[in-house]
Amino acid sequence: MDIGTIMKTLTAKEYYSLEAPILFSEKDDKCNKMFGYIETCEHKYKFSWNSSIVEPIFELLDRALLGIGIDQHFCILNPSSGVYNCWDLATPFLYMMVYERYAVVVCEINILFISLDSIKVEKEYMFSEIISDVRFENRIMRIVFIDDSESDIPIDDNNNPYVTLMS
Repeated sequence: MDIGTIMKTLTAKEYYSLEAPILFSEKDDKCNKMFGYIETCEHKYKFSWNSSIVEPIFELLDRALLGIGIDQHFCILNPSSGVYNCWDLATPFLYMMVYERYAVVVCEINILFISLDSIKVEKEYMFSEIISDVRFENRIMRIVFIDDSESDIPIDDNNNPYVTLMS
């Protein structure tokens, strides 16, 4: 599916005058330093964020869903229908990946499993160390932290993750 997504940056004045639904913004309006919008085939959305050195990450999660992440915000958007769901994240967004029918949202010290079918958070894991890498191998999600310690999360036959910490 060609979603025809285009992100454009806006000035603050353009942002506030643009008539479009807001996907996400900082709660304190003074923290909104960067402004943008995306336009799909049929819909337009605006958003703002705080970081001036990183830009939002856009990734197709499947043929119909687009993931968007920046700062402490993550959204899943269906560009064709215009339906979306957004979450304020507990810690800064790093990247996203897809495992089976889950969007795996990797943040600084937590990971969310969001079902691509229900578009709901099904699992969230918090860690005490900063995450440096996440990968899936043989039905195990291996998390590597910046101190080189690791944690494995086995995935059961129903694709449900559960935590087992490695020593």
